[in-house]
This record gives sequence, structure tokens and C-alpha cells, in this order.
Amino acid sequence: MDASRDGGRGAGGRWCWPKRLVTAEDWAPYGIGEPDADGWYPDYRPVPEELKPENVAAPAKSKTPDIDFSLIALLSQWQLVVAELAERGVDLYDPAVRRRPWPGIRALIFSLYDSPSRLRAVLTRR
Repeated sequence: MDASRDGGRGAGGRWCWPKRLVTAEDWAPYGIGEPDADGWYPDYRPVPEELKPENVAAPAKSKTPDIDFSLIALLSQWQLVVAELAERGVDLYDPAVRRRPWPGIRALIFSLYDSPSRLRAVLTRR
């Protein structure tokens, strides 16, 4: 007998986990009305408390700022992107930089969101 059918009891007969209601047969004791051809009922009584998942508290909302990550917002502030990267030693218009693969340049640009920068300050929604 598989574990989903034996009510969560392992081979030794002790509880391993709460029984999971998966199949129409598992739900049948809670059915209201007549089952359809597949064994599913039109409505069900509430599931007993011992079969419900634990009530896990929702994580607290973090105080992270709401930043506009849209491409339009980034392009509208392109002068800040160029200036911030220039201050970090990356000239986006240097032919050597333009020959570099795009993923590296993209990572540099997106790093401006993660660090305290003028771009981040401008794109932070109030």
C-alpha cells in the first residue's frame, strides 16, 4: 500500500506525515451529493483540521524600496547610466568596451540598481 493511501502510516504503523487527499477515493468521505462517472462529487464538506496544512505566517513585508526596473525608465535616465559607469571606470562609448560581450555590460548596468547610485535614487518610486 503506498503512503498516500495508508493514512500517512509507514511500514511500522506509526504516523509519518498527515494523510494527503489526492484522489477522488481519498475525497469520497467528504463528498456531498452524488459522484460523477469519475468519482468526484459536486461539493465537499470542510476538510478536518488534522488534514489541513499548518498555518504558516506570511513573511513580514520588507522595507525594500520600490524601484522602477522597466527598460523605459532605464533608457529615460541613460545619461545617469553613462555617468555612473564612467565614475566606475567604464566608458560605454570606448570601442574596446563596445567590443566586449553584452552580458558583462548588462551586468554592470544592472549593478547600478543594487548599489547606492544616482540612478537608483531617481528610479525609486515614492
